[in-house]
Amino acid sequence: MAPENKSNISLELETKIEKYALSFLCQGRKEWDEPHTKAVVYYATEIANSSGLNVLVLKTAAWLHDIGYHSLFEGDESKQFSQVMDRKAKHMANGAKLAELFLEKPEIKTFYTKEQTERIIHLVSVHDLVEELKDDDEIALMEADTLGAIDIDRVSTTFSREDAMKYVEKELTTRRFPKFRTKIGIKYYQELLPKFTAQFD
Repeated sequence: MAPENKSNISLELETKIEKYALSFLCQGRKEWDEPHTKAVVYYATEIANSSGLNVLVLKTAAWLHDIGYHSLFEGDESKQFSQVMDRKAKHMANGAKLAELFLEKPEIKTFYTKEQTERIIHLVSVHDLVEELKDDDEIALMEADTLGAIDIDRVSTTFSREDAMKYVEKELTTRRFPKFRTKIGIKYYQELLPKFTAQFD
Protein backbone atom coordinates (compact mmCIF):
# COMPACT_ATOMS: atom_id res chain seq x y z
CA MET A 1 0.00 0.00 0.00
CA ALA A 2 1.22 3.52 -0.78
CA PRO A 3 2.63 5.45 2.20
CA GLU A 4 -0.07 7.16 4.20
CA ASN A 5 -0.18 10.94 4.17
CA LYS A 6 -2.65 13.72 3.63
CA SER A 7 -1.03 15.03 0.47
CA ASN A 8 -3.78 17.06 -1.14
CA ILE A 9 -4.66 17.66 -4.76
CA SER A 10 -4.19 20.99 -6.49
CA LEU A 11 -7.02 22.76 -8.28
CA GLU A 12 -4.98 22.67 -11.49
CA LEU A 13 -4.59 18.90 -11.32
CA GLU A 14 -8.17 18.21 -10.27
CA THR A 15 -9.45 20.28 -13.19
CA LYS A 16 -7.41 18.11 -15.56
CA ILE A 17 -8.62 14.87 -13.94
CA GLU A 18 -12.25 15.99 -14.00
CA LYS A 19 -12.08 16.95 -17.66
CA TYR A 20 -10.55 13.58 -18.58
CA ALA A 21 -13.02 11.63 -16.45
CA LEU A 22 -16.09 13.45 -17.77
CA SER A 23 -15.06 12.76 -21.36
CA PHE A 24 -15.69 9.07 -20.64
CA LEU A 25 -18.43 9.29 -18.03
CA CYS A 26 -20.76 10.99 -20.51
CA GLN A 27 -20.52 7.83 -22.65
CA GLY A 28 -21.36 5.47 -19.80
CA ARG A 29 -24.47 5.02 -17.67
CA LYS A 30 -26.89 7.76 -18.64
CA GLU A 31 -27.93 10.14 -15.87
CA TRP A 32 -25.77 8.21 -13.42
CA ASP A 33 -22.01 8.08 -13.97
CA GLU A 34 -21.28 11.81 -13.71
CA PRO A 35 -23.30 12.65 -10.55
CA HIS A 36 -22.33 9.32 -8.97
CA THR A 37 -18.64 9.96 -9.58
CA LYS A 38 -18.83 13.45 -8.12
CA ALA A 39 -20.49 11.98 -5.02
CA VAL A 40 -17.78 9.31 -4.76
CA VAL A 41 -15.10 12.01 -4.99
CA TYR A 42 -16.78 13.86 -2.11
CA TYR A 43 -16.92 10.79 0.12
CA ALA A 44 -13.42 9.60 -0.82
CA THR A 45 -12.06 12.98 0.24
CA GLU A 46 -14.02 12.92 3.51
CA ILE A 47 -12.87 9.39 4.32
CA ALA A 48 -9.24 10.04 3.36
CA ASN A 49 -9.05 13.19 5.47
CA SER A 50 -10.65 11.57 8.50
CA SER A 51 -8.59 8.37 8.25
CA GLY A 52 -5.15 9.77 7.44
CA LEU A 53 -5.09 8.22 3.97
CA ASN A 54 -3.53 9.76 0.89
CA VAL A 55 -6.03 12.29 -0.46
CA LEU A 56 -4.19 12.66 -3.77
CA VAL A 57 -4.35 8.93 -4.46
CA LEU A 58 -7.91 8.33 -3.27
CA LYS A 59 -9.41 11.41 -4.88
CA THR A 60 -7.77 10.63 -8.22
CA ALA A 61 -8.94 7.01 -8.05
CA ALA A 62 -12.45 8.21 -7.19
CA TRP A 63 -12.58 10.44 -10.27
CA LEU A 64 -11.37 7.60 -12.50
CA HIS A 65 -13.02 4.57 -10.91
CA ASP A 66 -15.98 4.26 -13.32
CA ILE A 67 -14.60 5.65 -16.57
CA GLY A 68 -14.38 2.07 -17.83
CA TYR A 69 -18.16 1.90 -18.20
CA HIS A 70 -18.02 4.06 -21.32
CA SER A 71 -19.62 2.44 -24.36
CA LEU A 72 -20.62 -0.69 -22.40
CA PHE A 73 -24.37 -0.04 -22.41
CA GLU A 74 -27.09 0.43 -24.99
CA GLY A 75 -30.49 1.99 -24.41
CA ASP A 76 -31.80 1.40 -20.90
CA GLU A 77 -29.46 -1.50 -20.07
CA SER A 78 -27.65 0.60 -17.48
CA LYS A 79 -30.87 0.89 -15.48
CA GLN A 80 -31.00 -2.87 -14.89
CA PHE A 81 -29.20 -4.35 -11.88
CA SER A 82 -28.24 -7.57 -13.69
CA GLN A 83 -26.83 -5.71 -16.70
CA VAL A 84 -24.67 -3.50 -14.48
CA MET A 85 -23.37 -6.50 -12.51
CA ASP A 86 -22.52 -8.34 -15.75
CA ARG A 87 -20.22 -5.49 -16.76
CA LYS A 88 -18.36 -5.03 -13.46
CA ALA A 89 -15.22 -6.95 -14.42
CA LYS A 90 -14.94 -5.34 -17.84
CA HIS A 91 -15.38 -1.80 -16.53
CA MET A 92 -12.59 -2.27 -13.98
CA ALA A 93 -10.19 -3.61 -16.62
CA ASN A 94 -11.13 -0.85 -19.08
CA GLY A 95 -10.91 1.79 -16.37
CA ALA A 96 -7.45 0.71 -15.24
CA LYS A 97 -6.13 0.98 -18.81
CA LEU A 98 -7.66 4.42 -19.28
CA ALA A 99 -6.34 5.55 -15.89
CA GLU A 100 -2.85 4.44 -16.85
CA LEU A 101 -3.03 6.33 -20.16
CA PHE A 102 -4.01 9.48 -18.29
CA LEU A 103 -1.45 9.17 -15.50
CA GLU A 104 1.39 8.53 -17.95
CA LYS A 105 0.76 11.75 -19.87
CA PRO A 106 3.87 13.97 -19.57
CA GLU A 107 1.84 16.91 -18.24
CA ILE A 108 0.21 14.67 -15.60
CA LYS A 109 2.86 12.25 -14.39
CA THR A 110 4.89 14.95 -12.64
CA PHE A 111 2.09 15.34 -10.08
CA TYR A 112 2.53 11.77 -8.80
CA THR A 113 5.27 9.47 -7.60
CA LYS A 114 5.65 6.15 -9.38
CA GLU A 115 4.15 4.40 -6.34
CA GLN A 116 1.13 6.71 -6.29
CA THR A 117 0.50 6.15 -10.00
CA GLU A 118 0.68 2.39 -9.58
CA ARG A 119 -1.63 2.55 -6.57
CA ILE A 120 -4.30 4.58 -8.36
CA ILE A 121 -4.33 2.14 -11.29
CA HIS A 122 -4.56 -0.75 -8.83
CA LEU A 123 -7.49 0.83 -6.97
CA VAL A 124 -9.42 1.38 -10.19
CA SER A 125 -8.74 -2.23 -11.25
CA VAL A 126 -10.10 -3.81 -8.04
CA HIS A 127 -12.65 -1.42 -6.54
CA ASP A 128 -15.67 -3.70 -7.09
CA LEU A 129 -13.94 -6.95 -6.07
CA VAL A 130 -15.46 -6.48 -2.64
CA GLU A 131 -14.51 -9.83 -1.09
CA GLU A 132 -10.86 -9.40 -2.12
CA LEU A 133 -10.34 -5.89 -0.71
CA LYS A 134 -8.04 -5.80 2.32
CA ASP A 135 -5.93 -2.63 2.42
CA ASP A 136 -7.23 0.55 4.02
CA ASP A 137 -7.27 2.52 0.78
CA GLU A 138 -9.05 -0.30 -1.08
CA ILE A 139 -11.74 -0.37 1.59
CA ALA A 140 -11.95 3.43 1.65
CA LEU A 141 -12.65 3.64 -2.09
CA MET A 142 -15.24 0.88 -1.84
CA GLU A 143 -16.93 2.75 1.01
CA ALA A 144 -16.95 5.99 -1.00
CA ASP A 145 -18.28 4.17 -4.06
CA THR A 146 -21.09 2.66 -1.99
CA LEU A 147 -22.01 5.94 -0.30
CA GLY A 148 -21.95 7.70 -3.66
CA ALA A 149 -24.59 5.26 -4.89
CA ILE A 150 -27.12 5.75 -2.09
CA ASP A 151 -26.93 9.49 -1.40
CA ILE A 152 -30.25 10.57 -2.90
CA ASP A 153 -29.43 14.25 -2.37
CA ARG A 154 -26.47 13.95 -4.74
CA VAL A 155 -27.60 11.19 -7.11
CA SER A 156 -31.02 10.11 -8.37
CA THR A 157 -31.18 6.35 -8.74
CA THR A 158 -31.90 5.00 -12.21
CA PHE A 159 -33.01 1.62 -10.83
CA SER A 160 -36.63 0.58 -10.64
CA ARG A 161 -37.94 -0.30 -7.19
CA GLU A 162 -37.35 -4.00 -7.94
CA ASP A 163 -33.77 -3.49 -9.07
CA ALA A 164 -33.04 -1.10 -6.20
CA MET A 165 -34.18 -3.72 -3.69
CA LYS A 166 -31.96 -6.30 -5.39
CA TYR A 167 -29.08 -3.88 -5.03
CA VAL A 168 -29.80 -3.38 -1.33
CA GLU A 169 -30.19 -7.10 -0.62
CA LYS A 170 -27.49 -8.57 -2.86
CA GLU A 171 -24.89 -5.81 -2.71
CA LEU A 172 -25.27 -3.40 0.18
CA THR A 173 -26.32 -5.46 3.18
CA THR A 174 -24.57 -8.73 2.32
CA ARG A 175 -21.38 -7.73 0.49
CA ARG A 176 -20.45 -4.11 0.98
CA PHE A 177 -21.47 -2.86 4.40
CA PRO A 178 -19.93 -5.84 6.27
CA LYS A 179 -16.56 -4.75 4.80
CA PHE A 180 -16.84 -1.13 5.96
CA ARG A 181 -13.97 -0.17 8.24
CA THR A 182 -13.89 3.59 8.77
CA LYS A 183 -15.97 5.27 11.45
CA ILE A 184 -17.04 8.06 9.13
CA GLY A 185 -17.99 5.62 6.37
CA ILE A 186 -20.14 3.58 8.75
CA LYS A 187 -21.76 6.76 10.08
CA TYR A 188 -22.62 8.00 6.60
CA TYR A 189 -23.96 4.60 5.53
CA GLN A 190 -26.28 4.38 8.52
CA GLU A 191 -27.62 7.85 7.73
CA LEU A 192 -28.00 7.35 3.98
CA LEU A 193 -29.43 3.85 3.63
CA PRO A 194 -32.81 4.56 5.31
CA LYS A 195 -33.30 7.57 3.04
CA PHE A 196 -32.37 5.52 -0.01
CA THR A 197 -34.86 2.75 0.76
CA ALA A 198 -37.60 5.16 1.90
CA GLN A 199 -37.85 6.68 -1.57
CA PHE A 200 -39.43 3.42 -2.76
CA ASP A 201 -42.04 3.16 -0.01
